[in-house]
Amino acid sequence: MNPCRVWLEQCDAAREIEDEFGTDRALAYLIGEKFINFLSAAETDEGFRAEIPAFVAEIRTIFERWQLDAYLETARQTERFDPSDYDDPEEAEIARRLELRESANDLLLVERARQWLVEE
Repeated sequence: MNPCRVWLEQCDAAREIEDEFGTDRALAYLIGEKFINFLSAAETDEGFRAEIPAFVAEIRTIFERWQLDAYLETARQTERFDPSDYDDPEEAEIARRLELRESANDLLLVERARQWLVEE
């Protein structure tokens, strides 16, 4: 299978997850993990970028927009950074900066997901 079309199998898996474990877990799997990672790959790969509209259309056959909107309100949020988890203040600062970069990137990807899935 074309790696750009792997989303077809992911959507099927999300349906199975929803049937077995519920909508929240299916949303976390398909949107919080697979779709957001797909958007990240699409930043540098035209093949992935071209598949986004079809992926979005399939996602909308699985979930209602209100479910997607509610999920995206908290998607990829992390715990507050705690420098006391580190013995070395320099190591804590490096980890804080790395976490800040990752959080900013996640925020941008979640907002891009919202634009595709909810705000049309």
